[in-house]
Amino acid sequence: QVLLVLSVLSMITFLDRIALSSASSSIMEDLHISTKQWGWILGIFTIAYGAFEIPSGWLGDKIGGKKVLTRVVIWWSVLTILTGFSSGFIMLLVVRFLFGIGEAGAYPNISIILSKWFPVLERGRAQAYIWGASRIGAALTPFIVLPLQQKYSWHVPFYILGAAGIVWVVFWVYWHREEPATC
Repeated sequence: QVLLVLSVLSMITFLDRIALSSASSSIMEDLHISTKQWGWILGIFTIAYGAFEIPSGWLGDKIGGKKVLTRVVIWWSVLTILTGFSSGFIMLLVVRFLFGIGEAGAYPNISIILSKWFPVLERGRAQAYIWGASRIGAALTPFIVLPLQQKYSWHVPFYILGAAGIVWVVFWVYWHREEPATC
């Protein structure tokens, strides 16, 4: 069950990530963003994500994967919603930078949780499910984001994906136990 819930999370992470690329032409046109500016928007996420990956994993080691993963998903869900509210280059740049900071701890803290719930010989397979789910999420993005974008606007998929993360967190907080022995 833990693996299934974390796999769903992994799908959501990549749905959120790839949604920006799927909506790029609409966003660039609507917000009057140049190709060079778009490159900064994409790059700033990666810079922030890379810079905060290790500190977020360290924090999970110190206070627990559940707490940090809860913070991570709330943070990136709010910033996914704010992506939809972005009204120009600077706002989108700041939102995507903060998004990268927030999402950085997802996979290190998933690993912390898996290390508590799976024996050593099963962790590699569990990680494979998590990474496979992320790629399924990426592959589903055009089938989810583009129809919503075409029917409504580029903003709507970000509101829906942000809400999906918040729903996941509510379930996670009440359902998951940090230590298997407490179940």
